[in-house]
Amino acid sequence: MATIHTTLTIRDLGPADAGTVERIAALDSRHAPEAPLLGAEVEGRLLAAVSIRTGEAVADPFSRTAELTDLLQLRAAQMRGRRPRATGRTTTHGASAPVGIGQLAGLHPRAS
Repeated sequence: MATIHTTLTIRDLGPADAGTVERIAALDSRHAPEAPLLGAEVEGRLLAAVSIRTGEAVADPFSRTAELTDLLQLRAAQMRGRRPRATGRTTTHGASAPVGIGQLAGLHPRAS
């Protein structure tokens, strides 16, 4: 049985990503979440975004994104627990890792 590997990147989203997040939000029939945002890219394509502050998410409804959204919400919750609330800002480093189909549940957040 062959294993298919896909590159998944979780990263901070910035002003350059605003148009893509707005497009995803429109597809999802929602408003774009409040910044700061984390995003999930698969093979370089942004498919989901979540607000670090509120946990609100948007995702491409034409792609399999449930696991991506869960992963983003988990990471955002972890960041809220460690981030000083007074600043409203955070710094993270995106990471890429090849994963096989169905292996998202096995990913573990990198230690900061």
